[in-house]
Amino acid sequence: MKKGCNFWTFILLFALALGLFSFSAFAATNNPATGAPGYTPMAIPLQGTYSSSTTAAVTWKAPTGYRVMHASVTARAVTGTNPTLTVDVKSAGTSILSAPVAVTAGSITDAVLGTSPKLVDEGAVSVNLAIGGTAPKWRDITLFMFLKQL
Repeated sequence: MKKGCNFWTFILLFALALGLFSFSAFAATNNPATGAPGYTPMAIPLQGTYSSSTTAAVTWKAPTGYRVMHASVTARAVTGTNPTLTVDVKSAGTSILSAPVAVTAGSITDAVLGTSPKLVDEGAVSVNLAIGGTAPKWRDITLFMFLKQL
């Protein structure tokens, strides 16, 4: 009888593991295989203090075409009365987001991507900051993007 119990225990544990594994397929972000070619994580730190809206707080040229798979923004700290911050990412002058990301200090905010979130090959990419409130000071803003080479 002990052998039968071990068999059914094994079957139960196997079914449980299979069920838990299947739930990981529903992750919010598309997770490619570790060795999948063409994926690039890109962290863009905007260190320092920002107290007013800034067009092109950082700019760079995309070395190749990319599809943006995920984008998120965070800020380490903020001071001021009713401070607001929205971040917009533009490629060749067109926003890749459906709307600028409203940021809350200390939390990570996922961006909602536009219908064609692509960085144009050899195109200029810029990050724009819109800051509001009374005497706002946003510190250490970080933009993270997960890119797939086209």
